[in-house]
Amino acid sequence: MVRLRPCSRRLRRAELPVDCRGAHRRGNRSVDHRRDDAAAVDLALEIRREIEARHDDADRLRLRAVERAQIEADLAQRRFMLVDPNNRLVADTLERERNDKLRALAKAQEERQRGQQEDQHVIDAAIRDRLVAMTTDFKALWRDPSLPNRERKRLLAYVIEDVTLIKMPDEGTTAIHVRFKGGKTETLTTQNLKSSAQQVKTQQEVIELVDKLLDDHISSEIADILNKKGIRPGGSARRGQADARFSDLRVTYLVHHYGLRSRYDRLRDRGMLTKIEMASRLGITECTLTRWVAHGLVTRHAYNGYAYLYEAPGPNPPVKQSSRWNRLTDRAAAIGQSLESKSSYSTGGDAV
Repeated sequence: MVRLRPCSRRLRRAELPVDCRGAHRRGNRSVDHRRDDAAAVDLALEIRREIEARHDDADRLRLRAVERAQIEADLAQRRFMLVDPNNRLVADTLERERNDKLRALAKAQEERQRGQQEDQHVIDAAIRDRLVAMTTDFKALWRDPSLPNRERKRLLAYVIEDVTLIKMPDEGTTAIHVRFKGGKTETLTTQNLKSSAQQVKTQQEVIELVDKLLDDHISSEIADILNKKGIRPGGSARRGQADARFSDLRVTYLVHHYGLRSRYDRLRDRGMLTKIEMASRLGITECTLTRWVAHGLVTRHAYNGYAYLYEAPGPNPPVKQSSRWNRLTDRAAAIGQSLESKSSYSTGGDAV
């Protein structure tokens, strides 16, 4: 078995080679090759001895079966020889039993001989080729589809001296220091498995994207944008939740859970006013403010699905006038024309 030793400061300093701590030592390559070849030969001999030991165990089991059949045959022979010849019925029964025991003994002896021959043929040219292949190309033997996993574990036990695992939670990785029986060392790095809570956790990139979109969109619009981009919530990792999509409530939960600044606070920082504040600033009622928004005299921005904040009026705010002489539609059209003229003038000035 591969021994997993606990990681400690003493182990890292005293027992682990320098290669395991990241400092690669330059040595004589010819000495390393001779050491690897010796280790490969020892490995091949160890595997051969293991196979022979298995065969010896199987042969001992077959020998016990032969001995048991021999004892039963001897008992049957003794009972047959002690029977009265005049009692033909009993004699025939004992003779038939003796013959059955003798046939069972012969069968057990034949099975032992056949097993010995099969065991002898196991370590033939093909097995020797596989042993040689293992000493020269371990990867080819490891990837052999006919090799069962239990044999792969045994191969590791013959090849590896010890393995030390150093878990680094801050980096989310585990360093695997492997020391082989030939003296060679190798360091591997693997990602730590995520817990169930980490698997369903929303990725940090999604949180940053939501934070950026909050400047110009409400929760329902952000959910639509994420779904169109093919981004899925963390809960989609659960079984049966692969079709989960972002919704208004999911985005709102992310904003509150990760402490993102709400869209309301962002709009307020940009100087926008509430409905009551805007109506007071313009000196009109809230109903009039709603009509002015509908005709484009005032601009508003939603911070959720039903509430809005209003842009503060500039140096020339709209004023209340008599709708009989200056209708709202005419005022909205005039404002639109003035905006178009300003935009065209600015474009032309840039072109000049």
